Amino acid sequence: MASLIENLITELNEEYAVYEALLSVSMEKTSAIVANDLDRLRAVTDKEQAFVDTLTGMDNTRRQTMANIASVLNRKTDLKVSEIVEFLEGQPEFHDALAEINEKLAKIGRRLKEVNAHNQNLIEESLSMITYNINLLQNLNRAPETAEYTRDMFRGAGRYQGSETIPATGSFDTKN
Repeated sequence: MASLIENLITELNEEYAVYEALLSVSMEKTSAIVANDLDRLRAVTDKEQAFVDTLTGMDNTRRQTMANIASVLNRKTDLKVSEIVEFLEGQPEFHDALAEINEKLAKIGRRLKEVNAHNQNLIEESLSMITYNINLLQNLNRAPETAEYTRDMFRGAGRYQGSETIPATGSFDTKN
């Protein structure tokens, strides 16, 4: 059991290191979006995807270790790290290290979520501005659609072309 817990702590520390690198890349992505540097954004996105792929592999390894720990403890297979921390309450050498890395992972996860939400908002604003500019350019090429009055609009004494029901005098009915 002790070796499984040590393996879990090691795996979580390695995961944390990758999350730190991913957070750094995500912050670099923010500056690329703001600078509107598409080449740099593409490169940063490729780096980000490589870290995500690495984390996916690490996650599978961690899940296997967690399943092994659950098996030893005769618990359900979808055991959480916080539940293992509670179980290890009387063993400070494992409890403290596991609780610390669990808290660090939670904090960096929240920070990464904030940065990604900010990047998403920046991208949405950029797309909105691009759409506005495209619409503006398309409308510049169109003829203006204004109401222009010409001499041909009216026939005769005040009647609008095509309408025979408007009286020629231009007066209206009122009640006294």
